[in-house]
Amino acid sequence: MTYVTDTHALIHHVTERKRRLGRRACNVFDRSDRGLDTIIVPFTVLEEVLLLSEVGKIQIPLPFREFVISLDKADNLDLGINDTAVILEAATFTTVRDPYDRLIIAQARVAGVPLITGNEQIQGSGLVRTVWD
Repeated sequence: MTYVTDTHALIHHVTERKRRLGRRACNVFDRSDRGLDTIIVPFTVLEEVLLLSEVGKIQIPLPFREFVISLDKADNLDLGINDTAVILEAATFTTVRDPYDRLIIAQARVAGVPLITGNEQIQGSGLVRTVWD
């Protein structure tokens, strides 16, 4: 199966803080690591990782450039792109105010797959199927 990941879920996974992931989210990442599932990493997630790592709010296991290259080379991950379909989908709902969250939700909606997120606002929005607990 294919999923889209939110920023914090990806960060918890790559920094080995798996206990901070929900049970189902952890299972999806484990299945992906074994090549059984695919996870789409939205461009917006990469942008957010870049900004958060530059200001020291998060630490990623590699310098940002190498981090992105490693994700791109992984067989079980696909790097999403922000294209016209994603931005037009994000424009169809205004109940989520955070622009990053809107684009990440839109990526999952355009792909027609669940979003791995612990964000309660997204989970309760009804805008996208979510995976966490």
